[in-house]
Amino acid sequence: MKVNVNYPLPTVHLNGTSRGMLLDGYNKILDAIYEVNDASNECEFHSRDYYVEDDEAWPKALEERQSHLNNLHAFKQHILEHLMHLHGGVTNQNRKKTNA
Repeated sequence: MKVNVNYPLPTVHLNGTSRGMLLDGYNKILDAIYEVNDASNECEFHSRDYYVEDDEAWPKALEERQSHLNNLHAFKQHILEHLMHLHGGVTNQNRKKTNA
């Protein structure tokens, strides 16, 4: 599977990290992202905890939280792209054939 991204992805080759080790590492990151996402969803986040500050506190807190959740989603996509690439069997030899 060819993954189209605008940054380099790892190439599995004899002198590098094995595909298995790379997959294990990226899968651990993905599992941790899912744990953070679950914990965030379970964490109480409500306007009643912000209104005493001022009228702008809740919208600002909501915007800030959403910004971080968006970043987490972007990082998850980054990791998924690596996993798709690694599952696609792209090796140094295959890459040369593809680019020829």
